[in-house]
Amino acid sequence: MLAALSVLPVIALVLLGHLARRGGLIPAASWPGIEQLGYRVLFPAILLTSIYRSELSIGRLGPYLGALALAFAATGAVALVLARRRAEPGPRASSLFQGALRFNSLLILAVAAQGLGSQALGDLAVALAFLIPAFNIAAIVALTLMSDGPRPTGAAARIGREIGRNPMVLSCAAGLALNLSGVALPAVVLSPLDWLGQGALAVGLLAVGAGIEPARLWQRDAALWGAVWMRLALCPALFLAVALALGLPGGQLASGALAAAAPGAPVGYILARQMGGDADFYAAIFTWQTVLAAGTLPLWLGFAGFLGA
Repeated sequence: MLAALSVLPVIALVLLGHLARRGGLIPAASWPGIEQLGYRVLFPAILLTSIYRSELSIGRLGPYLGALALAFAATGAVALVLARRRAEPGPRASSLFQGALRFNSLLILAVAAQGLGSQALGDLAVALAFLIPAFNIAAIVALTLMSDGPRPTGAAARIGREIGRNPMVLSCAAGLALNLSGVALPAVVLSPLDWLGQGALAVGLLAVGAGIEPARLWQRDAALWGAVWMRLALCPALFLAVALALGLPGGQLASGALAAAAPGAPVGYILARQMGGDADFYAAIFTWQTVLAAGTLPLWLGFAGFLGA
């Protein structure tokens, strides 16, 4: 019940963004600027501060991080196979890949803080410090290479440029560097970053809602439902299977299941818009994941609790 209630505000903000655009409260011409604000300022701020404050103790967390990495890597591979077999065009394939991999880290941290305790919250923060840059780099590679027609010339150089200037990758790298250096940022620096980060989730979710076309949600689209199934069912099942084989403790079973079963992240929509992916397709995937996660998240958390008891 706690996990389901944590998802409801996310759904409400997506709906509000949709109504704000369709009702004319915010003109359609204003939304690209709002997306840019989230992509280049708000999301990087919260990533930097979250990773900066994380406890990066790898020794105890090695198997835990390995289980998460293996589950997500296998899920991403299945997404690529599905896209290839269905002959999806490049932009749709990249959004399917993002939809299968990305999770809403802010939702995860909120649920963990409320229902799983401080230890689980700390474990997740360390995992996010590694997974978020990996996901963003993988998404940039996919968006660069998955285009219609032949592979673009100079793809390797373009991937390097995109990674080198991607605000989210840079903010994760900066957060890790500051964390490992031991530098103590003064309040005059941290406070503005925290204020910016507080608006990240709201702006991202509103932008997703603004981009939703209701007709797309009701199409019989096997690729869409494949991405929903991989995010909400396949990935958590893979994680729990690997975690049990490695003998992870109950707290890590629960927190890892939460990360593996969480719905997609709104930043994927913004990245797709910025790099030529199928943003509308990603918005439909993300919306269905968020709606259905209200029921699936409590089930996975309960199952993980049973296994770890």
